[in-house]
Amino acid sequence: MEKLKELDRRYRVLRLAQFGMAGIVGFLVLEAILVTGLYVLYGSPDLPSDLASSPGLVALDVFASVVGVVVGFFVNELTTVRSVARRKGWKDTLVRLGKFEGVYAIGSAITIGVQLALLAWLALSPAVGNIVGAILAYPVSYAISMRFVWRT
Repeated sequence: MEKLKELDRRYRVLRLAQFGMAGIVGFLVLEAILVTGLYVLYGSPDLPSDLASSPGLVALDVFASVVGVVVGFFVNELTTVRSVARRKGWKDTLVRLGKFEGVYAIGSAITIGVQLALLAWLALSPAVGNIVGAILAYPVSYAISMRFVWRT
């Protein structure tokens, strides 16, 4: 237990894990919206590769990303950085949310870009491509948000 505390003091291992869990919660919301939207718009979660540039798919991706990021932000506020969040009021919370959405615009662009590329090249379902893209975007999102959103 002492080694874990020392790792956390040095490298913020627990914060990284908490941030990852909050991200997973937000991502699950995103995926639920994406899959539901794919069924509503296209009747299936599997799409042909020629729909990779579909405005409807891109709009669905953006909407699902924004909602998922909002959910992830509030989970982070309640867990990962609650000491920072509690010291500040609602105005500061909204400012952090705006910054978080801005930071995640970069991560979301990476995720959506990878998802659409995998759909275009391999006809991989957007729901699966989204998982690959999110994994690739995670390190960027974590590093930037810890530094610029919560200033830790």
